[in-house]
Amino acid sequence: MASYNDEKRELLKMKQGLIEESDIIETDVEKAVIEKPTGMAAVENFIYHNKWFILVGLFFTLVVGFLVHQTLTREAADMTVVLVTSDVEKAPNLHLKVKDVELALEKYCPDFDKNGNVHVDVFMIDLSKSNPDPQYVNMNSTKFFGEMQRGISQLFICDKDILGTDEQGNKVDFDSLFRDLGVATGLEEYEGQNFIKLKDTNLIKDAKWENSCPEILGFGIRNMTSDLLGYGDEALERNEQAAQVLKNILTGNIVNDSKEG
Repeated sequence: MASYNDEKRELLKMKQGLIEESDIIETDVEKAVIEKPTGMAAVENFIYHNKWFILVGLFFTLVVGFLVHQTLTREAADMTVVLVTSDVEKAPNLHLKVKDVELALEKYCPDFDKNGNVHVDVFMIDLSKSNPDPQYVNMNSTKFFGEMQRGISQLFICDKDILGTDEQGNKVDFDSLFRDLGVATGLEEYEGQNFIKLKDTNLIKDAKWENSCPEILGFGIRNMTSDLLGYGDEALERNEQAAQVLKNILTGNIVNDSKEG
């Protein structure tokens, strides 16, 4: 068996290039044979070496499962209403009233999809420019114009400055994009108006909003005749449904009294 000094000399010769191989070192070095674990030991070994990948995979599995569950169990909406303000300081805490507004609107909404259940989905958007986070402002602006383009939401609870300004800094004309509510609902007393203050309707009582409803908020219905985006029959049908619900609100015609506000 080669001594330590012999191995050292052989290694030095190999480093200096005097020899390429050493019989001494080769005969002394035994190749270790690694035995692969089996059974539970193999499982434990796999988990130990891949635990971070497993944890990340479980996390994403849970997230996807949650989103799928939310989608499958979400109530089908008979109507979608946009609750939007251009100044959250003049219309504070709107997010706290979304559920109350939904329940109040459901009292006046027919079962349009004929599934035996009435649900109104209220989608709140804050278009305030005063928010210090520009990403938040841009995100909500994108949401709003996305809703305008989709044509799903035809009934708006909003203020008249939601359309913002054009490139020259002039306010975008609210009147051209919203219907004459007298013509839409068939109620002569509202002809010539495309905006009815929320505080002047029965809805604030149903939504428990009598004492804090913002002055700037009101109802508006999209004017589809002036739209250049080419909406189909479905959007036009939703527009007429929005007019029907608003008429029920203005006349106090409750069609679903079983809903608790």
